[in-house]
Amino acid sequence: MPAQRRAPHPGRSARERIAAKRSARRPRLPLRALLGAAGLLAVLLLGGLAWRFQSTVGTIQQDDPRRQAAAASAQIAGDGTLPAAGGSLDAPFNLLLVGVDKRPNPDESVRSDTLIVVRVDPQQQWAAMLSIPRDSVVTIPNFGQAKINTAFTNGYNYAADLYGPGTDPDAGGGALAAETVEQFLGLKIDYVAQVDFAGFAGLVDAIGGVVIDVERTLLDAEYPTEDYGVERIYIPAGLQVMDGATALKYARSRHSSDDFGRAKRQQQVLRALLAQVKSRGLLENAGALNSWADVLATNVRTTLPLGDPQAIARMAGLARELNAERIVQLSINPNDVEATLSGSDLYWNQADLEMLLARWQAGPQLAQPSGTAPPAAAPVLVKVVNAAGVEGLATKLTEKLRAQGFTLATPETAASVSPATQIIDHGDQPEVAQRLADALGLPPGIVQVQPAEGVSAQIVLVVGQDYQAVWLE
Repeated sequence: MPAQRRAPHPGRSARERIAAKRSARRPRLPLRALLGAAGLLAVLLLGGLAWRFQSTVGTIQQDDPRRQAAAASAQIAGDGTLPAAGGSLDAPFNLLLVGVDKRPNPDESVRSDTLIVVRVDPQQQWAAMLSIPRDSVVTIPNFGQAKINTAFTNGYNYAADLYGPGTDPDAGGGALAAETVEQFLGLKIDYVAQVDFAGFAGLVDAIGGVVIDVERTLLDAEYPTEDYGVERIYIPAGLQVMDGATALKYARSRHSSDDFGRAKRQQQVLRALLAQVKSRGLLENAGALNSWADVLATNVRTTLPLGDPQAIARMAGLARELNAERIVQLSINPNDVEATLSGSDLYWNQADLEMLLARWQAGPQLAQPSGTAPPAAAPVLVKVVNAAGVEGLATKLTEKLRAQGFTLATPETAASVSPATQIIDHGDQPEVAQRLADALGLPPGIVQVQPAEGVSAQIVLVVGQDYQAVWLE
């Protein structure tokens, strides 16, 4: 993330300009954002769309304001912090799905009430979804602590101040949401995809509906309507085919359960969408592609490299080959991560959050040859600590090691520099520790074994001043 933004008004900080704008006016186009559930389908379908509908691609694809701001300020241009434009998508990548509701509303501004981070591994052919509760309190760059669903709002309303004149508000909202999630989870968001309510329902209808097995009856007496009123909805338990409007209500309903139940339903719909596409062979159906192109052009925006034919072909191939058992469904929830509740604000325990992220990054467990799945082994968590005094070193090395198959925790910076690099094994994991040493070309005997009291990662890599630049290549 850039350390400094380009300033249209010399002498005034971004925070001062934002404060002045807040007091001067309300947003000209107040909106409300709520559902990212159609985003994963949009990503997969784009692989079958873009090569046939280049005019649609030009409408859907957005430039990433984060990269534009970085280049303008000359802070991180060319250092690999962000993915290169038009990448081939060969390596694993992280996609942030954001939902937007673009109905004009004079009382509320745009919000992303549902955020889903999807990790995609094209080589191993798996995907993992992680839902982030909208009431999670995080640090939003240039705004301080607030609920995470306001990040898109602030990016949308102050796009030009944050990312430079001419930045599209939608792109600014997605960019600030991505930066916020990066800081919250300690990982890189490579791409962003946005979709609104109309896009979600339209995509479901375009594929002939989705088959959903409703676990328990859904009753919501206060479901929000298009005119900002409420209505009563009832969806019975059992297996059924849902059209777009019903699937939207099923995924969006808040009052029938809590946010954690809603996240589970949204991910259930994503899997059902992909299953329907595959079962009907719709990626090869030109008539269906025409319908999707119209819906996507109106309702979807993404920074994915749709202009690269090879990248599009790889997405299409992944959509065809991805099996349901290779899709991991996770969410940040009190059963997995200790939470502190203050009013409606949620504060998450960092150590628990890192363990959940480790499960998410590890992907699915392969079944044994007999067809029975072995007990899921907890991944070995590696943390990189920067003790070399080189800015950004731990973050870059974390991404490098993650691409090599290690499971990484949020990197840290040591309080003081250290002359020598060390690998500390806190969890009796000699094989993983040695594999880490081999990956970095470190000499024998570099691994130290220490007690595990009070640590969140089993293995800690302390990068000293003797680090090798080749590690980051």
